[in-house]
Amino acid sequence: MMSPNSPPHVLSTANTDNDTELVFANRLASEVKGRWRRGEQPDVAVLLRQHPELKRYKSTVLDLAHYEYRLRLEAGESVDAAEFARRFPTLQRSLYLLIEVHRLLDFDSDLRTVQEDVSWPAIGEDFLGFLLVGELGRGTFARVFLASQPALGNRLVAVKVAPEGGKEAEVLGKLRHPNIVPVYSVQEDAATGLTAVCMPYLGRATLCDVLDRAFVSSDPPRLSRVILDAVQEVSDPHLPQSASPDRVLRKGSYVEGILHLAVQITDALAYAHSHGVCHRDLKPSNILVSPDGRPLLLDFNLSFDEQVNVSRAGGTLPYMAPEQLRTVVVERSRHEGRVDPRSDLFSLGVIFYELLCGSLPYGAIPWDRPVGAIAEHLLGQQQKGPQPIQHKNDQVDKGLAQLLEGCLAFDPERRPASARDLTTSFRRQLAPTSRAKRWARNHPRQVCLMVSVLLTFLLCVAGVLALRDPYTVRQFGRGRSYSEHGQYELAIECFDEAIRCNPDYSEALFARGRAYQELENFRLAFEDFDAAFRLAPRARTAACKGYCLNNLRYHEEAIKCYAVAMKMGLCSPRLLNNLGFSYIQLNRLDDAEQCLNEAVKGDEDLQAAHHNLVIVFLRQARDGRAVQSAALLHASKAVASGSPSADLYHDAAALYALAANQDSRFIRQAIEYLGKAVAYGLDPGRLKSDPIFFSLRKNADFDHLCRAAASTKAPSKAVRLVDPL
Repeated sequence: MMSPNSPPHVLSTANTDNDTELVFANRLASEVKGRWRRGEQPDVAVLLRQHPELKRYKSTVLDLAHYEYRLRLEAGESVDAAEFARRFPTLQRSLYLLIEVHRLLDFDSDLRTVQEDVSWPAIGEDFLGFLLVGELGRGTFARVFLASQPALGNRLVAVKVAPEGGKEAEVLGKLRHPNIVPVYSVQEDAATGLTAVCMPYLGRATLCDVLDRAFVSSDPPRLSRVILDAVQEVSDPHLPQSASPDRVLRKGSYVEGILHLAVQITDALAYAHSHGVCHRDLKPSNILVSPDGRPLLLDFNLSFDEQVNVSRAGGTLPYMAPEQLRTVVVERSRHEGRVDPRSDLFSLGVIFYELLCGSLPYGAIPWDRPVGAIAEHLLGQQQKGPQPIQHKNDQVDKGLAQLLEGCLAFDPERRPASARDLTTSFRRQLAPTSRAKRWARNHPRQVCLMVSVLLTFLLCVAGVLALRDPYTVRQFGRGRSYSEHGQYELAIECFDEAIRCNPDYSEALFARGRAYQELENFRLAFEDFDAAFRLAPRARTAACKGYCLNNLRYHEEAIKCYAVAMKMGLCSPRLLNNLGFSYIQLNRLDDAEQCLNEAVKGDEDLQAAHHNLVIVFLRQARDGRAVQSAALLHASKAVASGSPSADLYHDAAALYALAANQDSRFIRQAIEYLGKAVAYGLDPGRLKSDPIFFSLRKNADFDHLCRAAASTKAPSKAVRLVDPL
């Protein structure tokens, strides 16, 4: 039996990103473990209160929580695994499973021997040309590392290390499917007998993460967006930009989102089966989910290939079909059981049941028993049949429930005939008619209401037609609707019609100006705002004129427009920020500082205002003024209060570097911000020649940073000028 892969655990990153927060999290976790081993009371909850930024790194927190649990047991405490896992709601399922799998390994001496006899490479080592920078997961027979390839420009890849892993690669090598992780290369290490299978690094999120996020509360979620939210929680900034997720994942129901994943997973499985390959260890942690919501099958090390004749008995108990469990109960050996593609369909049924209901179909697993006893218990429960899906999730319609419960049939002959048939059935469930029927069945009251509304509408339509708005008003309304949905070109066409019929329609002129502004056509936007202001002078129109003039680099004129808006009663933090920005462009630093201070008083989280203050303080420091602590506070708030960018981190680092001329303690923070600026695209080669960083030249970390390889992506820009409305 193979234990489930532990959830992704990345402790480090590539050489070019040594100063990122990810490495900080790794170092902090290592230091904390060391202190706990030396006698300090282990408590992850206290650590997270002290370092809330660690919450971003789910895998690190999971590792620390499991480490705390083991230390408490070793100290003689009586710790209930379920109660301990409940302390971490977003990790509860992953943590509980990790604890119980390790406890199960303690029962099985053979599995412990497999773990102990292998000389696994360590993080930080160079293994067959791969620099191992973090662990992504592990099982009984393999470990998966995040690695960089120095010979290929430090490209990030996933490297699976296993004894005789080349056999799995031989299976995977012939599979080419968009929902199966491909293989780049295979290498063997003669000294250790280990094989490195190199694959693309596609992120760390699996269906385990979806389960953790979707069922934080006991009720099943309603919207599919929770799937993307789960992936985003463990998103990796090293990954390139991906395609936009499918609309079903962005706008659909949760059931439809799971069906969308199911279609792709079963299609990949059907493809593998058509090539004579059975997976035999399907489970949530073996299904990766890419940043755009695409599921990919992983871990074929237990697969059976009819042509290559590669097989290893095993599986993961809660997801094993009855015919697989019988080999554990009856033979208690590594002997290969009956291989049948329908065993994979049973495992898929368990996975989709759990994703829809938040629990396994056959109740809790008695993890405190030996492997054979657990398998025997599961066989008995499987023979009784699963708990009805609709009792646990009323959003699942009868047709889908019957389809999944068919996958869980005890007799393989009663399951779907093939993965291809199952894919077709799932696709039918996602067809528009099926989705409409499902919605109608789940919302009977709304359907009755809609019918009543429709009848009322039909009775009133003649009167509505007689009383409808004039053409210009209708065109204006259509334009407003298009603008609200981000369709600005269509909005402008409607506003054009309204203005053509009524050239003095000031509201339409203003609305068209806003649409041009969104499209960054600031010259046409200004012309519309100016015409609208002459017809109906308003503060908001004057403010928008100023914003356009800023973007057209007419800063003196912009200041006059903002003054008019303020005189008419509009004095928002965003307007004050733009006024301060205008003063900076004219080098009126004292006026800029006054406006920007007023802006942050009104909105402490306005990142642009904090950033503009940093620019003011930088220019004042270059003129000989000392850097005050308040200036550094604004730099910290700018970094913490909005979207990161290379410009922002560079400017914050520059301010700290100037402060370091007064107090060397600020050097460390300056270098940390520079590291982040480089991570977001700043060219490190220009740092040594920048006179503002002369105070850092003798620092070894700064020197190392300057020699780092430049990022391939363009430096990200900061937003210092904001829409005043």
